[in-house]
Amino acid sequence: MDHSDPLERATQPRKRGETWTDEQFRAARESDLEERRVDVRSSVIAALSCLLLAALLTSGKIVEIAERQELGDARDRQLAIAERLDRVANFFSLNRPYDLILDIRGTGEDAGERIDDLSALAASTTTLPPTTRAPTTTATPGSTSSTSTTTTTTPVIRTVTDARPLTVYVAGDSQAEYLGQAITTEHPQWALDVEVADRISTSLARPDYFNWPAELAAVMGDRSPEAVVLFIGANDHQDMAAADGSRLVEGTPEWQAEWTARLELTLDLLAGEDRHVFWVTQPPMRDGELNEGVTLINALAAPVVAARPHVSAIDIWDVFGGDAGYVERLTTTDGDTIDARIDDGVHLTRAAASEVADLVFYEMAAVWDFDE
Repeated sequence: MDHSDPLERATQPRKRGETWTDEQFRAARESDLEERRVDVRSSVIAALSCLLLAALLTSGKIVEIAERQELGDARDRQLAIAERLDRVANFFSLNRPYDLILDIRGTGEDAGERIDDLSALAASTTTLPPTTRAPTTTATPGSTSSTSTTTTTTPVIRTVTDARPLTVYVAGDSQAEYLGQAITTEHPQWALDVEVADRISTSLARPDYFNWPAELAAVMGDRSPEAVVLFIGANDHQDMAAADGSRLVEGTPEWQAEWTARLELTLDLLAGEDRHVFWVTQPPMRDGELNEGVTLINALAAPVVAARPHVSAIDIWDVFGGDAGYVERLTTTDGDTIDARIDDGVHLTRAAASEVADLVFYEMAAVWDFDE
């Protein structure tokens, strides 16, 4: 037996009682540790083959990534390449595993993923919904009949109990994830039934990628939550496509009018019997261009929200720096200092989201009576 050959040693057993000399062990070890050389060309071909196979297996995801890019020539080129790759993968059935995973998860079946037209939704609602809860006027405590003043209050809808929890729907882009988690867990003594729908990279600007008005209309009709919390707008600082297909450049008067109309449509679709909506404003951003974008979004949203009695604004602009600018850390209501944002300078940390959740709870307590 040739003990210097590793394969020979592995495939042929040693004879009973056979022993190796130190030289045989040394030769075997040197053979096992001997450097194997592969030429660069073969390595590159192998690596590219692996990358191509991976791309074909996940071609659907590549198309999705291309679709979410901002409108423009670069997106059109990326999408064209991604769709060609997806067609090749479909021809060889290589995208079936990815499609199967999507089917199991139910991805692609929601209204926001299937419908990209806003016109039918716009026709189904009015500009301003009827007020479902009429304000009541009460005298200011301690006033006399001759000098009385009045304040307008909104009556509480109902008492929330363990037997009848408040149904809450938290929706928006990736910012909504931590906020939804905080609303779910921060007040365990409150009877809440919370559903969180956070969709990465979504906005009102791009119904072709994800149509929030269509999704929200479907959810209201299907599950009819009592409270809706919306945290969306960080991805809206981009060009939009008008109904006629023309391109609306971000920030122009035409763009502002279209975005305002989309927010009006979204909030009007949420109007319902004994339902209240909480619109969370955008915080300051570290990136200057993005900060200008969310500042405009907040300015456009303010009068739209104020005009709708079924909507309350959760203004977090000042909490996270306000006009003084973006801050990395903030002091909580308990006096603790926490990180306000994650490394990207956009998303709130989990601890900061809890601070926003407290503001939402404060407003909720004015609309519902929580039996704590």
